[in-house]
Amino acid sequence: MQKMIGKLVVLVALSPAWYPHAADSSVEHANALWDQTFNKGDAHALAALYDEKAVVSPGNGKTVQGRDEIEKLFKSFFDAGVHDHATSVVHASHHGNVMYETANWSAMLDKDGKKQAFKGVLLKVMTRGTDGKWRTTAHTWNAAENK
Repeated sequence: MQKMIGKLVVLVALSPAWYPHAADSSVEHANALWDQTFNKGDAHALAALYDEKAVVSPGNGKTVQGRDEIEKLFKSFFDAGVHDHATSVVHASHHGNVMYETANWSAMLDKDGKKQAFKGVLLKVMTRGTDGKWRTTAHTWNAAENK
């Protein structure tokens, strides 16, 4: 019985719900994939990282919903010259198949031969599908030009 309890304690201690760094690892992986896809300028692949019914608010008081609208939103960013996106986690947590994060983000805009740096804070909620992949279900951010 004591051996069985010891194994149970080890299993519980190593399970993602009880291991505080599991959310950090999953979020860091999801953010690295998101940044990499964004920086390739592939709006279709980026939209595929979102749930089919995801809601995104780019901080302008409006929202878009669904992969088609999300793809159009990011394509407009790429067409405008936005690139070099980076995400840095401030706080993340993970409860079962739901993970959320607050993070700092930065990106560059090349327009008319001039470069502008932007940064802000984002809030993102992700859910893990039956395929084991994390997909964003809600994503909102604010932005400020670096001066």
